Amino acid sequence: MSDPTDFHPDRRRALGLMLGAAASVAATARDALAQGAPATSTPVQSAPTDVGVPRLGEELTPFGAVRAGNRTRAIPPWTGGLTAAPRGYVPDRPSPDPYIEDVRWFTVGAADVERYKVRLTAGQQALLEKFPDSFELALFPSRRSAAAPQRIYDASLANADRAKLGENGLALRDATAGVPFPIPANGVQAMWNHKLRWRGGTVSRTSLTVVQSGDGTRSLTRLREDFASPYAAGDAAAPPLLYRRTILDPKEQAGSSLIVQGTLDPIAARTRAWVREGERGRVVPASDFAYDTPDPVTGGICTADMLDMFSGALDRFDYTLVTRREMYMPYNAHRLTNPSLTMRDILWPHHPNPQFLRYEMHRVWVVDARLKPNFKHSLPDRTFYLDEDSWQILASEHYNGKGELLRYAEAHPLPDWQVPALVPTMEFAFDLTADRYTARGVENGLPPPRYDAPLKLEDFTPDALVRRGRRG
Repeated sequence: MSDPTDFHPDRRRALGLMLGAAASVAATARDALAQGAPATSTPVQSAPTDVGVPRLGEELTPFGAVRAGNRTRAIPPWTGGLTAAPRGYVPDRPSPDPYIEDVRWFTVGAADVERYKVRLTAGQQALLEKFPDSFELALFPSRRSAAAPQRIYDASLANADRAKLGENGLALRDATAGVPFPIPANGVQAMWNHKLRWRGGTVSRTSLTVVQSGDGTRSLTRLREDFASPYAAGDAAAPPLLYRRTILDPKEQAGSSLIVQGTLDPIAARTRAWVREGERGRVVPASDFAYDTPDPVTGGICTADMLDMFSGALDRFDYTLVTRREMYMPYNAHRLTNPSLTMRDILWPHHPNPQFLRYEMHRVWVVDARLKPNFKHSLPDRTFYLDEDSWQILASEHYNGKGELLRYAEAHPLPDWQVPALVPTMEFAFDLTADRYTARGVENGLPPPRYDAPLKLEDFTPDALVRRGRRG
């Protein structure tokens, strides 16, 4: 096994490969669109004019995804996602895996990197090279299971004609409830789509965040997390996104809480945050929980703006919409969330047990982020991979100023047909400078998330932390 501290994939080569793949199919994009199917990797501005622009809600889904499958049929057409109970569902019991009968398509191991490089993120390549004897990608048939309520589709279609960015190019204007920019024109618009994607109106869940080291040691934090989206509810007067987490264990940290209130204008009204240390501690502003501040719950592996794969203000980076590309992405993670699995089953010392990870070929939007001049961030170059069907960031790479890959993160989502929504379950973030990683959202054996939690705006205020103590 290679030394886990000496591998730093070069970002220029990774982006060059990506752009080269896009350019190599530009000549066939015209034929692919004319046949109703996308090319393997389509440059953002390559749609030919003589076959017309694909229409939102017709050739494109209400979220702007290509409705058709690809020419090889490895990606199927989108037919509305998973919206009905899977076979074997019993009320008040965990929903069964709707794709349990799927057979593994093939496996990508360390020896296969060159063959499949065009489909792999730089982070996946790094893991395969670092752990050639134990890590692999299990590829399964692609299931386009992402779905949303009709009102979210209707709002997304309406947003396509009215949503815009404000005078600073960052603030969001005139968008309501749905995806703001189903047909994004730039990287900022794509990132807003992730931040405001549909994931349910309110969510409350209890889960574990685990920091796993290569020597087998691990630290656990049990959290209760609450999320509300006044934006999705159409409430223009409230902050668009509300987040609260409370530490339940370990005992010495129990009651410590964080509240974050999002904003649609990061210049005029910045994101606000408050913390309380312990059950009876003072509630104080947490203006420093932003950007590259290490998140202590993750052992510092993740920065504050890596919460939910990416959150917070967009003002420090320039975002470029690079391409829409077919890649091997984590998806339909029912195997990973099986309630019969234990933490020892899932979390191996160097990486998660690949036996329980499911990858599929999906089209993703690739966004390149580079730190603006005169700003500081410990991870100044980043690449994000956004699912075209849901706008969930499925993977992200975080580089230093030398173009060396320091952090890699994946979100493993699954569809909840009862909402319906595609929601992240576990998120893994790997520290590629040290032999450790963190797993967020470990729920095996715990009560499932509640998507109709009776949460109110006042539950996400500093006064609520004062009133509620450990329950806050």
